[in-house]
Amino acid sequence: MFPRSAALCSLLSVSVLVLAGCSTGAADEDAPDDGATVTVDAANGEIEVPATPETVVVFDNSQLDILDALEVEVAGIPSADTVPEFFADYAEDDSVADVGSLFEPDFEAVSELDPDLIISGGRSSGATEELSEIATTIDMSLGTDTVTSLTDRTRTYGEIFDRSERAKELTTELEDRVAEVGEGVADSGDGLLVMSSSGEISAYGPGSRFGFFYDDLGLEPSMGISSDESSHGEVLSFEALADADPDWLYVIDRDTAIGEEGASPAEQVLDNELVNGTTAAEEDQILYLDSQELYLVGGIQAHLNALGQVEDALS
Repeated sequence: MFPRSAALCSLLSVSVLVLAGCSTGAADEDAPDDGATVTVDAANGEIEVPATPETVVVFDNSQLDILDALEVEVAGIPSADTVPEFFADYAEDDSVADVGSLFEPDFEAVSELDPDLIISGGRSSGATEELSEIATTIDMSLGTDTVTSLTDRTRTYGEIFDRSERAKELTTELEDRVAEVGEGVADSGDGLLVMSSSGEISAYGPGSRFGFFYDDLGLEPSMGISSDESSHGEVLSFEALADADPDWLYVIDRDTAIGEEGASPAEQVLDNELVNGTTAAEEDQILYLDSQELYLVGGIQAHLNALGQVEDALS
């Protein structure tokens, strides 16, 4: 995990609008630039937000991941018992307030923080309108065009929080790593990204929630997968998986990610005669990804970590 210091298609674009009292010198990262705003093209419209906001509340794990990488301090996140282990430092930090859950924000707790900016997205998108009644709120949900979405959001936060140099470092690293690892993936044969949940498996294809492996890394899908199943995947029988006979199998274990008690781990679910007869199993080319990071977090750091896993497996 990186240290603490460290189904929407809207993309973000930003422009800094200097309203008053702005100098041409370098901005002071320790204080807000009164009089300047940043206009963000978010999922909930074109929103004008204060530049370098001091008090920020975040209701989306992928966005918290990006802010963490940019070393932006946050004042409130969902309760400690709902955040992934990836954000353990935040959950243990008494200075970071508990503001409810992704699905049910504690609006009173948010209001008490008197935030300058609230960031929603993904599971919390439905609360955006009500959160907007408390303070400026931007819905920064990621699209299925993973790399484009991640780099765009990272650059946007670089503008908002005066972290453009760090944002450039991160986006360049992501783009370079995708190109490097993608060469190996494209030359490795075909494959499938599947999710294990409650003893069943679902396949995700290009353009889906986990389309990153196909669309950005160049994985050739072993079978056709309905685009209508982009969010929840296409339920796949073990017979169908055997018929597809993937060279590589990339696996996300949902039950492990959410801490489902008593659930069978993906390794056990896939340990059967049909799966063991596939090329992926015979060639030891089944990669069990860090499921919590990809399923629950999904920000720029999580994807950089996943790229490292894929690279290690290919080598």
